[in-house]
Order: sequence, then structure tokens, then C-alpha cells
Amino acid sequence: MSDDDTSTALPQTCVRCGSQALLRIVGRCADCIGQLGLAGNDDYAAWRAEVKKEFGVQE
Repeated sequence: MSDDDTSTALPQTCVRCGSQALLRIVGRCADCIGQLGLAGNDDYAAWRAEVKKEFGVQE
């Protein structure tokens, strides 16, 4: 993307909470990612696995 890009960011819907957000990682907004991380349960591990798959990270 060039530095002179003047397009506007559009909010997307979080797949977990349904809120509109400009930042989403594998469908989740930053608030949901924070909640998942603080809970430290299986949902967080599943989300991390999705991120690794999406971005091609090898274990």
C-alpha cells in the first residue's frame, strides 16, 4: 500500500461479541482478544491456533 493512500478504514463485526471494530485479528476484536488472554483457557489456545494457521506459522 502506498503512503499516499487516502482510503478510510471501515469497521468490521467481531465474530465473538458482535461489536464493530477497526482492528480484528482472525475475526476477534482487541477487547475479545484481551479477554481471551486474561482468561487463559482453551478458548485462548484455540484462537492462537487459528492465528498460527491464518498466518502460516509452523510449530
